[in-house]
Amino acid sequence: MSGSGAFLNVTGTYGLTSSEGYEEYLESIGVDPADRKAMASSRQTVEIKQEGDHYTLTTTTPARTHVEQFTLGQEYVATYDDGRPYKGICRRDGNRVIQQLKVGDFESTIVRQFADDGFEIMLRGADTDAKRTYGRPGPG
Repeated sequence: MSGSGAFLNVTGTYGLTSSEGYEEYLESIGVDPADRKAMASSRQTVEIKQEGDHYTLTTTTPARTHVEQFTLGQEYVATYDDGRPYKGICRRDGNRVIQQLKVGDFESTIVRQFADDGFEIMLRGADTDAKRTYGRPGPG
């Protein structure tokens, strides 16, 4: 990553390339087994649209599509894939976008670390962590 201090342009489509501990993370925040299986699909893409401080993340798996929208520094309410509402607030720190979420009685921190070729997401649940890596498609 460059040391210019400028935030990378994160608009684009990314494909899941690796996942560690994600189903356990989903269990730790109370997602039921059937929804965990669908949400943890290895065939997943994330389309990110960034317009200033406003972000739209569209996550697509073979079973469903989830859209999340937020503006940095503003609390928002959305619905988790399993139908539960949650509150969130996001901030940016360098090339990281940090989300603090409250899903029912569970709190979670999600950190997306962006690089030119994709991003890594670290998820901290009630009692477990997960890591997922997404890459930008190559040319051709």
